[in-house]
Amino acid sequence: MDKITRQIRIEHWTQIMNECLNSGMNKTEWCRANGISDKQFFYWQRILRKEAFAALTSKELSVITDPADETSPRKISFAEISLPIKQEPVRNGFQPDIIIRKGSVSVEISNSVSAELLSRIGEIFHAE
Repeated sequence: MDKITRQIRIEHWTQIMNECLNSGMNKTEWCRANGISDKQFFYWQRILRKEAFAALTSKELSVITDPADETSPRKISFAEISLPIKQEPVRNGFQPDIIIRKGSVSVEISNSVSAELLSRIGEIFHAE
């Protein structure tokens, strides 16, 4: 079977498979109701699944950039790019012992904070 004939049959059976799926019927019942051989249906289902799997696992993807130019799809290769891990810089050598966040507000506190200041911070967060 040449490529054009195969492509036409694949398109034809893809349409048949979609009609079957959209009907909501059991595949065998749908085949009987539409005069299609079960064996032929499941044969083409297997072929279409293999085609879909091959397309998913392919490293190159065919992309048609202009619908009018469907005869010459372009090949596009993808490469994985790793991004550096974003770390917040330590400011003025201060390393907080605790960070309290509420909404968009963030308060960094050290263990040397006074009880009075800690109480006021608690009141502010409680007031919101």
